[in-house]
Order: sequence, then structure tokens, then C-alpha cells
Amino acid sequence: MRSVREVAIVPRTRRGRAALPAAVVALALGAGCGSWSNEDILFVAALPTREALALKVPASAGQALCAPPGPSQVWGWARPVGDGLNGAVDTVLALVDLVKRTAPTTRETDVRVWGPWDDQKHPGMEVRVTMRRSRDAAGVPSFAYEFEERPRGGAFQHVLDGSFRGQSAGAGTGEFILHFATARALGISDHPDRDPYGDLTVQYDRTGDPRTIGLDVPAGPQSENLTEFNYGFAGYQNGNGEFDYVFVNQQAQRYEVRARFDAAGAGLAEVKLVLSLASSFTYHQCWDSQGCVTNVQDFPTTFFPNGISGLCPNGVCPKGACPTF
Repeated sequence: MRSVREVAIVPRTRRGRAALPAAVVALALGAGCGSWSNEDILFVAALPTREALALKVPASAGQALCAPPGPSQVWGWARPVGDGLNGAVDTVLALVDLVKRTAPTTRETDVRVWGPWDDQKHPGMEVRVTMRRSRDAAGVPSFAYEFEERPRGGAFQHVLDGSFRGQSAGAGTGEFILHFATARALGISDHPDRDPYGDLTVQYDRTGDPRTIGLDVPAGPQSENLTEFNYGFAGYQNGNGEFDYVFVNQQAQRYEVRARFDAAGAGLAEVKLVLSLASSFTYHQCWDSQGCVTNVQDFPTTFFPNGISGLCPNGVCPKGACPTF
């Protein structure tokens, strides 16, 4: 998984206190029930947002009609894999939205607590959210948070733990763990057909260019388009990106991909076909903005006359253009 870089110190105003980011002001104007203080809003602004967590794969990954050798199967998998990961973290965003709708029920100088409340989506369950704040020597805040559920009157269990360093989710680094096994055991998994099994760990860094996301899907059987892997995504301001992902095709073959792409969706990738723990083969391919294969670097053999990729008929690989980055 991609490592989280050190966060730059947030610029200070003349009075020595960090200015409220525009996103925080918007949150204040749109907040729901209860009375909110500026301090309350700073706590909530440290929670993850859709913008911070979204894996944005260009539309060309949807594929098109292509001349031989045809569309890139490798790139065609990028969109459903990205959608599967986005769906997995939607659980976090649903919990965060719950907090944003209601002011804290308990306030201390560096602590905010929401609840316990009845979980409206899951009758008989109660929710509690706790956030704690600390500051380093430079005054940069860090927040730790936990979302807990329980059967009414029972013991609380953690369904989400996380931390964040920075003034707001739009300009800092964060990490959280979704405890899907706990959610399933409590009967509150809203998408059992697509939710991962085990703990899903997510790291994100929005302090520079590119902005990065890492997702660690645990080993074991997974749902839909998710497979055990350390996924990594980097998005640049100019629309270019990088995506490390894995997919298993209909023949139960595992492909590990390191892809780079531009804003239009043209890209190139190093592809590893994993046949077993002891046997794997690597090739490279490029595709255009329509997702059509343009170039393949492969090594046809007696056992693979069309190459590992299957894109080199009779050992002849396409040698068209590749994008440059």
C-alpha cells in the first residue's frame, strides 16, 4: 500500500489560528439539527469525504468497438474494480453523513461525542461516535475517531476506527479501518453481496499532487469485483492517474496490474499473470482513449504462441503508439 507522506504545516493567520477552509464554512451553513459551534465544525471537517476517497477511473474503461487485437481486457477491468472499492467505502460515508446531520451530544475541550442514538436503518441497534483531538508541537491538529454499534442495551462494538492529521479532510492525511466482520455479525451490513469480508484498511493523502488512496483488501473470499490486494490510486490535477489493482477473469486467472492513464483514458500497464505462488509471467500493453489495444510487449513461447497476453497472433505483437507521461 502507498505510504502516507508527512503533512505540510497549515498556513496560519496573523492571529496564529488556522483559517476555516471554505469546505468547513459550507458545512456550517448546511449542518442539520442542533446548535453547532466553530469547534464542532472543525471536528466534523476531519472526517472522510466522497471527494477524498473517490477512485476516478476515466470513462474509456467502459470499452468500445475496436479493430484487432480488440479492447484491452486489462483496462476494461479497471472501472468495475474501482466501482467495487468505491462501494466498499460508501459505508464510511453513510456513517459520516449521520454525524454531519446532528450536532454533538457531549462536548469537552478536545472531545466530541454523538449519541448513543437509535440506528434508524437497523431497528433495535444503537450508534455512538466519539472523536478526540490532539496537536503536535507545531500546532497541527490530529483527530482520532471511532464509530460503534450495539444491540439496544448491549455492549458497543467498533465498526469503524480512524485518524486524520490536518485542518480538514480536503488537505491532510488520514487512515481508517472498516470492520466488516463485526458489521456482518451485528446484522448491519447493508450490502452483503458486495461488502468485503474482514477488515478493510484505507489510507489517503490530500496534501499535494498527486492525491493518493491506498486500500488493503484482506485475504479470503471476497464479494463481487474485490480480490485480496493492496490497491493504490493516485490522481493528478491535470487528470492523469495511476492505479494498482487486481482482477480474476472467468478462467480464474489472477492479473495484477500497474496502470498509468491520462485524462482521456489512454494508458499503459505492466501486467503480471499469476498462475501460482511459484509461477507468474509479465507483459506490457498500451491502449488508446477508446480502450483499444495499440501496443503489446510480450514474449510468445511454445506453450503460449500468442504470448501470455493472447494479443500476439502467431507471435506478432501490435507495435502502435503508446501514450507518454
